[in-house]
Amino acid sequence: SAGFILQLFVVPGVIVVVVVTVWLMFNWLAHMGNDRDAYVRDLSRNNEARWQAAFNLANALRAERITNQPELTIDSELAAQLAAILDREIEAGSMDERPITLRIYLSRALGEFRVDDGLPTLIKAAATERDEREADVRRAAIEGIALLAAKFGPSEKRFVENEELREVLFEAAADPVARTRAAAAVAMGVIGGDTFRDKLRFMLEDSHPDVRYNAAVRLANLGDVTAVDVLDEMLDLDEQAGIEVEKEEGMRPFKRSLITINALRAAEQLAEKNSTADLSALESAVAKLRDSDAPARIRVEATAALRKIRSRQPSGAQ
Repeated sequence: SAGFILQLFVVPGVIVVVVVTVWLMFNWLAHMGNDRDAYVRDLSRNNEARWQAAFNLANALRAERITNQPELTIDSELAAQLAAILDREIEAGSMDERPITLRIYLSRALGEFRVDDGLPTLIKAAATERDEREADVRRAAIEGIALLAAKFGPSEKRFVENEELREVLFEAAADPVARTRAAAAVAMGVIGGDTFRDKLRFMLEDSHPDVRYNAAVRLANLGDVTAVDVLDEMLDLDEQAGIEVEKEEGMRPFKRSLITINALRAAEQLAEKNSTADLSALESAVAKLRDSDAPARIRVEATAALRKIRSRQPSGAQ
């Protein structure tokens, strides 16, 4: 009947047309929103449009993490323009909440790029702390440096041989605030190289657990067996040092899981990167965790790590 034909063919066809039209419209709007000049213009203005532009640009940059055809994150001119805005904000030196927030945002945004035009300004931000309120900007800049360095891989000369960057990260690694030292450990581990590796080995003895845990994870990612003792500490469910430093009690179970899972994944990386090191102590700790009454997710991660440790084949040990 005509009604049956209408339901079978016409109605689904109309639905498909509507869905395709909506999809095309959203893509068009997204493309219209990715206007480099508009981002820069709005971020340069001290009004409400600045924050909408920051939100839109943050989403656009994050979206390019999973694409093989990036546009914004390979745009050297855009990176340089955002760095120029950050530089002006640093020079202005305002300690009000919104300018501080903007500097934090720009520091992290520059880390999303796959070009290093923003590196000199990130180093400047990481070296600038005129007030305790600016400490968050400094840490954001260090995090931005780590994100940026990760795009180029370990031991990249433009990072390893940058003396100004080395000085800034070494200073951060000796900062009295543990959060700053922990951020520096991550950045140095991502960059790699003998000088930063030696510093990370020293940081394994840091009095604050977050700092030594970050140092151990990054060393393990580099295939450095000196991380084993601290990884063992992280895998011990009875160890409370890393939990007690968490001020919010409600977050402590999450922190315990995070420490354990990070250690297990670091153990996998160490086994993969260093095929000849003696990891018997680490293997025992992981096996104990697998056979424990820990949450199922942790036992699954422990099983995977144990399999990786036991299946190592000699190849290019470090």
